[in-house]
Amino acid sequence: MKRKINFLVLVVLIAVSATAAVNGDITRNNNADLKADVVLTVVTRHDVTITNEFKEKFLATEEAQNLGITDIDFKSVSTDDGWRSLLIDASKGVDVAWGGGPALFSTMANYKALKPMDDADLVNYLNETVPDRIAGASMKWWDEDDNLLFVASAISSFGFTVNHQFLSDKGLPVPHTWEELASPEFYVSPDVRAISMGDPPETTSNTRIYQIILQAFGWEKGWEIITKMAANAGIYPGSVDTRAAVINGEVGVGMTIDFYGVIAMRENPDCEYIIPEGQSIVNGDPIALGANVDDYEAAKAFIKFVESPEGQSVWFTEGLDRLPVLESAFHTPAGQTENGQALYALYNETLDNEGITFDEELAVSNLDTTIYYFHETITSNHDLLREAWGSMVLRLKSGNITQEKFEELSEQLTEVGMTLNESIDWNDDFQTDPSFASTKRSEWKNFAKQKYNAIIDDIGSIPGTENPTTTPTKTPISTMFSLISFATLVIILRKKRK
Repeated sequence: MKRKINFLVLVVLIAVSATAAVNGDITRNNNADLKADVVLTVVTRHDVTITNEFKEKFLATEEAQNLGITDIDFKSVSTDDGWRSLLIDASKGVDVAWGGGPALFSTMANYKALKPMDDADLVNYLNETVPDRIAGASMKWWDEDDNLLFVASAISSFGFTVNHQFLSDKGLPVPHTWEELASPEFYVSPDVRAISMGDPPETTSNTRIYQIILQAFGWEKGWEIITKMAANAGIYPGSVDTRAAVINGEVGVGMTIDFYGVIAMRENPDCEYIIPEGQSIVNGDPIALGANVDDYEAAKAFIKFVESPEGQSVWFTEGLDRLPVLESAFHTPAGQTENGQALYALYNETLDNEGITFDEELAVSNLDTTIYYFHETITSNHDLLREAWGSMVLRLKSGNITQEKFEELSEQLTEVGMTLNESIDWNDDFQTDPSFASTKRSEWKNFAKQKYNAIIDDIGSIPGTENPTTTPTKTPISTMFSLISFATLVIILRKKRK
């Protein structure tokens, strides 16, 4: 009996072991078929409103789910150096670069921070869906080996948004060209800025506006217009603040990319987006693979989604308001909505507006020197610029100086401290040599300070109205003597008490 029991126990143990072994094999096989959760990493200049909307729509697609993509980690970085650091660091595993304009992407390409699209499936898909050009502007960019490097995922025009109530209150006309914004008419008073402009280091869209002006009018004339515009303006730290100023009625005209103009019109019916007549361009906003892409299939799937009619229609979401690179997006359900059709009207207006021939290579070749020349000569010296220009305008309007004298001072005010060739020749060193960049920035700042002060001193010697400063920069002599006398009296009284 004991032997039978032992035999039965042995049989049971063998059966259990066999079952466990089989189950283990099945579990291992099933685990092999399951992908670990994939988190896509994207460096971007798009704001959170855009990234959240695209994230939600993409993660809901069958393709994302089949690839096990459960999240997208958007790295929002505003500076070129920040992008470069993330993209060239293999440990960061950045899969996709998205948004920020072609100049930024060309700069990243020069740093070898982008991966060429050499996958036949992806390249064929993009060639079939994305047009080569729209309104004369490139929508695809290749490297020196003719590999597709990045493609546009949205298009934009550049102009300004006006606040009709502000213009009416101040008796200003509705402008339709850049030159109008540079006129003495748009100088309102020492305490009122008629225009909002973004500081170039903080806004790629406003930088592109300044590049458009420089190419449309030429280097010398372009800087003359930009400088006078800035003298009529307030300088803001970024494109969002620049837009907010015109929406809130703080200014009458704000530099804006088209979709910021659309947002402004929705938030304030007094606002209107205007494309300067024959003085704008169409711009493709790119998407690309990171040089150290961590999950190629996931990155590829995201790019294909963004460049699909369904993905492009996400731009029609209220609050995003971008123009797609694919016209077919307007034929999707989202494209047929009221907002989609309003954007379709802007899309057609943008394509119909014959702009300038824009040289993207030139824009990249002197990008950094242009950005920081503006920053040092205009932003860093803005109070002096406003004071000099205001003194000129007020004396011209009061008849204290002639038009001839005004033109003479205007030429002095807008003198450019760097030639076009110098801006190109210095750009590489400016990017790579901090000492060189620091020296140039100091030179430009001092150059502007000296010319503005010279005008203030010159015009201050002419009888007429006082220079238009909002706050005194020096303590008046009478006030100084009063303070000294008061301090002396206090000391005497204290000594007597002792």
